[in-house]
Amino acid sequence: MVLQGYGNAATFAAEYLEKMGAKVIAVSDSKGAIINPKGMDSKKVLEFKNKTGSVVGFPGSKKISTEELLTTKCDILVPAALENQITASIAKKINCKIIAEAANGPTMPDADPILYGKKILMIPDILANSGGVCISYLEWVQNNMGYYWTFDEVAKKMEDHITRGFRDTLALSKKHKVDMRRAAMVLAVSRVLEAFKAKGLWP
Repeated sequence: MVLQGYGNAATFAAEYLEKMGAKVIAVSDSKGAIINPKGMDSKKVLEFKNKTGSVVGFPGSKKISTEELLTTKCDILVPAALENQITASIAKKINCKIIAEAANGPTMPDADPILYGKKILMIPDILANSGGVCISYLEWVQNNMGYYWTFDEVAKKMEDHITRGFRDTLALSKKHKVDMRRAAMVLAVSRVLEAFKAKGLWP
């Protein structure tokens, strides 16, 4: 797995993906990017960053450019830093199986068709980093009810929302042969329309 950015989104992504058997081979922060094809312990990288102020210089790693980071061969690429990082030219060189957008808008619009043509599974930001929005909704529900769930209950409900959203988006993408971002937008708009109709607010 390759992570661009090493803040909360990237470090938590690394932690959960490592638990599922993934290996971190490259990471970056605002001061540079590093790689170690043999793998790096994400927690040790974080400890090093907290101590030195950057991931650059982590023992056993080699410094690389941002473009080299994004185009490193891997299974999972997690752009978790800035927007507009994956341009069309970068997309042509990307060599991964899955892109999970932990940042907001890290992929340029003209890069999407290229990635889709390369059969790379794109999990768009509207899905991949929607946890915070889901939690806000669940907090709103609890406040309206005057009843509060445990942490595990909230986590389970959030996971159910995101998992269902992913499955529905993937099914729509396959059915209409469109990329995941378009499928996610179609699904989102259709659900808003359904809500309006159900409440009698839509003509």
